[in-house]
Amino acid sequence: MDYQTRANIVARQAGYGRATRIVFGAGPARVLSHTAYGYCKITTGQYVPNAYRANFGWKNTYYQSARTTVLLPIIFG
Repeated sequence: MDYQTRANIVARQAGYGRATRIVFGAGPARVLSHTAYGYCKITTGQYVPNAYRANFGWKNTYYQSARTTVLLPIIFG
């Protein structure tokens, strides 16, 4: 099993999608950080619903893709 598959398993067990970044270190396998996906305001960074974008906010928003960082332990042979 490769590292990406193992990291995806850890991320999905924690309730997130795929792992987008893998960090190797000491300790148990776990999710270090997660950023949710969705549209955000450029000025404040606040997440907005689709109704906001449809009515008047499509110029002031950007798409934030999901990011999940997973720690995998280093195993010595």
